[in-house]
Amino acid sequence: MTAEATRRPPSVTLAVVLVMLGTFIAATTAAGPQEAGALVLLLVAVCFWFAVRAGRGKRGARTAVTCLTAVVFVLGATFAFEDALYGGTTLLLGALLAAPGVVLLYRPAAEDYVSAREEHLGVREEYDA
Repeated sequence: MTAEATRRPPSVTLAVVLVMLGTFIAATTAAGPQEAGALVLLLVAVCFWFAVRAGRGKRGARTAVTCLTAVVFVLGATFAFEDALYGGTTLLLGALLAAPGVVLLYRPAAEDYVSAREEHLGVREEYDA
């Protein structure tokens, strides 16, 4: 396996940036009770960590960042509609950024990158159907 095969595609880098920006913007809508705000900030921090790991070609991190992004948006939505103009618009902007980022993590270029990284690191498992 050459170093060129394990080079990160620009679409994966863009995906990581979009997911991080989108979840951060969506988290700003959670201006509710202190406990809820702390929970959303914790979820965003964990989502950032998994987004970075997904950018490094970790298959499990891609799945985790997808799930965490969805959770951040569901929790953000509960607070977003208390102030429909600010909260709803902010949540929509976050979704418009994060959703394409999540999709980019599953495009063929990203899948090839993840597979190449797994083979390079020797963690590739054969899945027999």
